[in-house]
Amino acid sequence: MKAINQQTSNGWTETILENDHGMCLKFLNFGGIVTDLIVPDKRGVHENVVLSYADLSHYKENKPYFGALIGPVAGRIKDACFIKNGKKHTLSANDGHHHLHGGGNGLHQQLFSVTLFQHEDRVGAILTAEEMEMDHYPGKLTTTITYIVTNENEWIIDYHATVDEMMPVTLTNHTYFNLTGGVKRSVLNHVIMLESDSYLELDETLAPTGFIRSTTHTPFDFRSEKRLGERIHLTHHQLQVAKNGYDHYFLLDHTKEVKAVIYDEESGRKLVMRTTQPGVVFYTGNSLEDELLLKEGKKIEKHAGLCLETQGHPAALQHKGLPSIWLKPEDVYKHETVYRFSAE
Repeated sequence: MKAINQQTSNGWTETILENDHGMCLKFLNFGGIVTDLIVPDKRGVHENVVLSYADLSHYKENKPYFGALIGPVAGRIKDACFIKNGKKHTLSANDGHHHLHGGGNGLHQQLFSVTLFQHEDRVGAILTAEEMEMDHYPGKLTTTITYIVTNENEWIIDYHATVDEMMPVTLTNHTYFNLTGGVKRSVLNHVIMLESDSYLELDETLAPTGFIRSTTHTPFDFRSEKRLGERIHLTHHQLQVAKNGYDHYFLLDHTKEVKAVIYDEESGRKLVMRTTQPGVVFYTGNSLEDELLLKEGKKIEKHAGLCLETQGHPAALQHKGLPSIWLKPEDVYKHETVYRFSAE
């Protein structure tokens, strides 16, 4: 087991967490950004299975939010406003008319202090940022987020947050997975399972309409395994709204322990996800087109990676029928997401 901090060329700190089997997680103290997640394939070949920039300086802007922690509110707050105590509260609009992923100085732009720990079967790092004033949100946010790598080839994210004044909070991580290793192929051949019978409908601006739609008999039903490339091009208005893919919030079935499975047949790599969060944004990299280079020297292309962004949803601020994301000073925000990797 190994847990070390080291300086990067631009003055940030890079943390390396490695288990006894060669699984290795690397991340920055800037934004908690995951730059590498190295796991074996069925032949025992260890490769990176997340999208990351070749040049660290590109993380300062990071339009796709590669690998970053997201908050205070993950997702789009429609029209960049919400009602608190009967009064309209306005945030910055950084995505058309909407407020996206905490705005310009969300968690993805914060410098965290990092404390390492090591136990017999796991290594970890505690990322702390205290009393942050964030992009016109009421109150201050304090977060303690823990990244853990276990000898069971798990990457665990424990979220803990408090506020000094009531405000909306729902946190996630925006890592893009590609189980081929080294981005050999797109994710269209990945096989997907999601334990969800409903999802949130989006309008033409990708903001939630408030309508909860059934996945049954639609391309959104992944309760049995489906190959992504065979679903993503089906004729369905919601797929077209999301630029020929998925960028939708799926409400998870909490009677099932495993919430999602991603499998790449050629490499044999499998990702199994568990979470305490009520749902997950399943995003298939529909807007990933850029001249910037990935770590492997390749250009960023559409469907190069997919995200499993476990979270509550900001639509709850404006629509009924969804779990609340309001956090009070006397309460503690606590959630956990586990990504477990294997090969077969």
